[in-house]
Amino acid sequence: MPTHYDLNCEIVPQKGKLSVNGEVHVPISKAKFLFVLNRGLRWKGVSQRIGEESHPVSLHRTDELEVPRFYNGDLWAVETKTEPENNKLQRVIQFEYTGQIHPPRKDSELPQMGYIKNNFVELSCYSAWYPVPLSMETYMSYNVSLNGPADWTWDANGVHIGTETSDKTSIWKWKQDRKVNDLTLVGLPHRNAHIDPSSVFWGTKEMVGSQRVFEDHISKLRVMLEDWLGPRVTKAPLRFVLTPRQKGGAYSRAGMVVVGGGYPTEFSLRHQVLQAMSHEVCHDWFCKASPMTYDNWVDEALAEFCSIHVVNDYVNEDFLTSQASKIRDRLEKAGELPSIRSLVREKDESYAAFYYRGFLLLNETSETVGASKFREAIGEFAMICTQSETITSDMFLDHIQKKLGKKPRTRMEEWLEYSGKGVPK
Repeated sequence: MPTHYDLNCEIVPQKGKLSVNGEVHVPISKAKFLFVLNRGLRWKGVSQRIGEESHPVSLHRTDELEVPRFYNGDLWAVETKTEPENNKLQRVIQFEYTGQIHPPRKDSELPQMGYIKNNFVELSCYSAWYPVPLSMETYMSYNVSLNGPADWTWDANGVHIGTETSDKTSIWKWKQDRKVNDLTLVGLPHRNAHIDPSSVFWGTKEMVGSQRVFEDHISKLRVMLEDWLGPRVTKAPLRFVLTPRQKGGAYSRAGMVVVGGGYPTEFSLRHQVLQAMSHEVCHDWFCKASPMTYDNWVDEALAEFCSIHVVNDYVNEDFLTSQASKIRDRLEKAGELPSIRSLVREKDESYAAFYYRGFLLLNETSETVGASKFREAIGEFAMICTQSETITSDMFLDHIQKKLGKKPRTRMEEWLEYSGKGVPK
């Protein structure tokens, strides 16, 4: 059974305060569950229900596993000694907590990816505003009810199912029946909001204004990607949420791309920006590999490969050759790198290995077997991704071998095992 969250939240932006009571439905077979929660949030109560019966649990902070750096919070263990008589039931862990979202510790050198301010709210797994399962491969569905100021507007990576407004507050509700790897929530005062259902942008009027130059381009690129990769895994409309933070880049969540600070608008950077935007759109297909393992290279390398190739098709100015040369130079400047197989997402070297070396791996394969044949294989794998619960590197390599033969797979294995500078000989 999949993990499922039911959350009732109250956010007071003027005070930076968050209060949550809710429950998470988890597999019955486990007696211990590890969650990450932001350090500024304080538990008020935790209990457990199995069927109609309530059972005691213990809650304690633990260091039995290292919390990945991109999670800003402490690790908590919820344990029970109760053995249910019916293993077909689910455990329901009920909880309540309140407090403020604390930024990362100063010595972590990490950007603040979550906050509750009087002019904007951005919450995701990075800020651990909800009890985040330690393994992001634990995909979840959810129902969320949010009580916030009446003069604010909100969005989430789920389906908006209704809003009830009174004089001082409004209650917004979302549901996400498809299993996703995060619960992302953003909001801002209505008076400052750009609200246009036909636009791919969401955020403050000031920030969106300069970004509208990309509107038609990214809409056309999305259609081109769908022609190549098939229908997106989500039916949610594509939207780019522009947040005021200046660091931390962008992340994609079920049709919602959250972007810190927006994109540069200089004409000389136009093609690079369209590729960066397309990369995030590609995660609507390539989003099922765990960032806790090296398998994450598959998602990032494929998103980079497909976004560069589709922009090359769109602008028709030899963009592919130029980008491949730049990426090779960046990889050389990164110096000695561990092998892709020895890395996980939170390691500093993973960006250069997964994005740069991963792209060049795929691009070499494309040149070796033929671009048309390789693109067809990637399109078929994209459909496998949308229909699968999780994706691994072995699944991708098996698909390559099935469609293109043993030799391309063997060469890819060499790339994945290679450690050192640049690319393997």
